[in-house]
Amino acid sequence: MTLSSPQVYSDAVAEYRAATEDAALYDNSATGRLKASGADALDLLNRLSTNEVVNLPPGRGAPTVLTTDRGRILDLLGVVNTGDYTLLLTSPGGQQRVMDWLDKYTIMEDLTVTDLTPDTALLTVCGPRSDAALAAVLTPPLPSLPEAGEPYSALSASIAGQETLVIRRPLGELPAFDLLTGQDAAPAVWDALAAAGISPIGREAYEAALVQQAVPRYGRELGDAYNPLEAGLIGSIDFAKGCYIGQEVIARLDTYQKVQKYLARLRFSPGAVVVEGAGLEQEGRKVGQVTSLAVIPTTGELLGLGYVRTARAAAGAQLTLTAPAQGSAEIIELPQLFGAGAG
Repeated sequence: MTLSSPQVYSDAVAEYRAATEDAALYDNSATGRLKASGADALDLLNRLSTNEVVNLPPGRGAPTVLTTDRGRILDLLGVVNTGDYTLLLTSPGGQQRVMDWLDKYTIMEDLTVTDLTPDTALLTVCGPRSDAALAAVLTPPLPSLPEAGEPYSALSASIAGQETLVIRRPLGELPAFDLLTGQDAAPAVWDALAAAGISPIGREAYEAALVQQAVPRYGRELGDAYNPLEAGLIGSIDFAKGCYIGQEVIARLDTYQKVQKYLARLRFSPGAVVVEGAGLEQEGRKVGQVTSLAVIPTTGELLGLGYVRTARAAAGAQLTLTAPAQGSAEIIELPQLFGAGAG
């Protein structure tokens, strides 16, 4: 049986409240899942991506970015050392792109990459009560996980008798856990979580929560058009580590403050007419572009994400939507998904 999330189960307002005020359950199986096996898995990833991952102990993980030789984003990865293998969480549908990239740079390394996506499911439990809600169904209990300050920390557990890997992966400031289990086991795990009072939510509520939390997504805020500094991913960059693909470009942009634009979280004026891709201007000059939109179900407020030229990218800045869009946008913040980093 394959799980899938509808746009709405019954009530988008209640589902959004569950995700942002309580605990919610979402089928996140579109996220790519790769198994990297072999003695050189973490070492190769360390040489190809922005963060220090080579010394991750079992049960720990980290976000890192694969970048091209121009410093552009190939994909944002979650890297988890399970103890038996290295798990890579890719953007939805990004697993083949990542596999091809790793294969391109694998020469003599002991590395085998297997796509786990077709045979597994990934369920996400998110919301302020995620810890407490999961504690009722997990064996061993959730306190075995490191503190919330350790994103991508993981443990093997059992839910409804089904083997499940539990990964702490916050959505911005919103607590969240990914549950990796077998495709055949997923319905039993889903039913046990729902029976414990964790409310199933559809895509409308989940995607609104992503925009509200300023979580960038591939094809919108992530991709070859952007570099990690522009996308607010500085917290996934280790500036003290050795070289990686794109390292010189990213280091130069940071050192000489040459970042051309920044990801911004936007609030649109009441009645604004806007679509993804709409232009943003200030004083008659185009300064940015809208990349994501979401209506917040509980308030009807229209929020979005977009890129704004560095000179105009500041919280509180007022921007005008370019025709045929109508209305204005205020920059709420310049989000940094993993914090400001040490750079």
